[in-house]
Amino acid sequence: MTEILLIRTGQTEQDLVNWLIYSPQEQQIIASGELTNASYLSELDEKAQSREVVVLLPCDQVQLKTVVLPTKWSRKLEQALPYMLEEDVACDIDELFIAVGEPVMVDQQHAVRVAMTDRVWFEQWLALFAEHNLSVYKILPDALLLPLAEDGAVTAIELNNQWLFRHGVWQISAVEGSWLNGYLTALDNPDIQHFSPAEQFPETVNLHAQTSAYELPLALFAQQLDSVKFNLRQGAYQLKKKSSLWWGYWKNAAVLAAIALVCSIGIKALELQQLNTQLEAAKAQVVARYQAAFPGTKVRPHLIKSQIKGALAKVQGSSNGGFLALSSELVAVFSQVNGFTAETLRYDNRRNELRIRARAKDFQTFGKVKAILEQQGVTVEQGSLNNDGDFVVGEIKLRGAV
Repeated sequence: MTEILLIRTGQTEQDLVNWLIYSPQEQQIIASGELTNASYLSELDEKAQSREVVVLLPCDQVQLKTVVLPTKWSRKLEQALPYMLEEDVACDIDELFIAVGEPVMVDQQHAVRVAMTDRVWFEQWLALFAEHNLSVYKILPDALLLPLAEDGAVTAIELNNQWLFRHGVWQISAVEGSWLNGYLTALDNPDIQHFSPAEQFPETVNLHAQTSAYELPLALFAQQLDSVKFNLRQGAYQLKKKSSLWWGYWKNAAVLAAIALVCSIGIKALELQQLNTQLEAAKAQVVARYQAAFPGTKVRPHLIKSQIKGALAKVQGSSNGGFLALSSELVAVFSQVNGFTAETLRYDNRRNELRIRARAKDFQTFGKVKAILEQQGVTVEQGSLNNDGDFVVGEIKLRGAV
C-alpha cells in the first residue's frame, strides 16, 4: 500500500501547518512535524514524492449538512441543490463550494449529505498546494476522521489548542478551550470519549479516556482514512492529472526498469556484434582453405558447403581420392583433441596408407587420437612414441581399403 503524507492546514496561510507521513501497511508513523506557516510548504515537496498526499482542512471552515430530498437522488437534483440550501446559509450561495457526499435515508425520506466551504478560500489553498508542487489526492475536514463512538457518545481530540468533536457520521465541530463549558452545556453534557488529556473539561460531563489510543492527532486521523470515502476534491476541483500522481508513485521503479532494459539491450547488441565478427572470420578462414585446396576455382561463400561436397565427389576414385578420404577422418581429431599437432603427412597410394608424424603434450593424447579414429571405423596403427623435451613425438598410420 502507498504511504500517505497527511497535511493539516490552518484557517489562514499564516497559521501553523501540521504534517505526518504514515504507512498503512506497517501501521506506523514514519515522520511528523510542523511548519510555521503555509509559506514553508515547499519543505514537503520531497516528502510528497511517491506518496499519496491527503489534506485536512479545519472543520470550522467546512459545514456538513444532510439535505432532505423530494425524491431519489439524481443528476437533476444535484443541479437544483444550491437552491435547496439557499435559505439555510447566511451568505450568497454562489460564494460557496458545495461538495456532494453519499445519498442516505432519513425517516423514510431520501436525503443526501453535502459539505460546504467558502469557494475563494478553498481555491486559494488549492492554488497554494499547486504552487509548491504538491499534488493533493484527497481533501477532508479534519474532525470527520475521528473514530465514531457508540451509544450516542461524542469523540474528541485536541489539536493546536482547539478541541475537535465528532457527534455522528456527518456531524462535526471545533471549539476553542475557553468555550468548552458553554458548548458542552448546550449539548446537554454528553458522554465524551477523548483521545487527548481532558483537564479542561467541566465535571458535569462523563469522560471516557481512550488512554491506549493517545497519540498524535494526525496519526489517529490517518488510521481512519479508509473508513471515510468522501472527498472535497470533486467536480471542478477534481484532481485532473491522476496519471502524474500514478507516475509519482512508480517513477523510481520505472526509471530503474528502463535503465536495466537499456543495459540488457546494450549487452545483447555487443554480444551479437562479437558473434558476427567471429562468424565473418570463420567464413574467411573456410574460403582461404578451400582456395588453397582447389586453386583457380571461384568461391561462393553462401554455397561453400555445397562446393566442398562437389569437389570431394569429383576426386572420388582418382589417385587423390584415398588421401582425401583418410585425411578427412582427421577433422574430428583436431576439433576434439587439444595439443595434438600434425608435423608431416605421407601418403602411400599403393597401400592406401596415410602416415602422420605428430607432436602432442603427453602419451595419453596419442591414445585419445587413436580411440577417436577407431570409433570412426578407420584402421589405425600406432608407431613408437618418444619424449622430445616438453612434448611427445610419434607416428600414427591410417589405412584404408586397397
